[in-house]
Amino acid sequence: MTQLLVRDLMSEPVKTVGPTRPLREVIRLMEEGHIRHVPVVDENHRLLGIVSHRDVLRSQEGSLSGAPTVEQSHMNRWIEARWLMTKEVRTVNPDTSALEAALTMRSHGYGCVPVVERGVLVGMVTEADFVEYAIQSLSDPGA
Repeated sequence: MTQLLVRDLMSEPVKTVGPTRPLREVIRLMEEGHIRHVPVVDENHRLLGIVSHRDVLRSQEGSLSGAPTVEQSHMNRWIEARWLMTKEVRTVNPDTSALEAALTMRSHGYGCVPVVERGVLVGMVTEADFVEYAIQSLSDPGA
């Protein structure tokens, strides 16, 4: 059996934002794309960090404690992705084994791992990618 690689599973192209993108635009990208992780990249597509759904929820805690929705929406226009993103992000490359990527995700509690090649973001491997692979494999046991 051939070893399954990250390149065989990863999602590409990846929806990204720049570091100064307002939070409300990051939220809109997540909602419209049905995604939970948005990489933050520089002008050369080098990974700077990642904004996760959890990061967004943490930033909205004020609205949960009584801040009016309109007020939170106004604040989201001024909060930038770089202030919210997780900067220490583990990455894999396209030739990393899928097993190693899965183990990295499980051991660190990640929902995704960015795929970087020669310093440039080229894809993402997510929990959904692994679930899709499992569905395909289980649907066609002879493959």
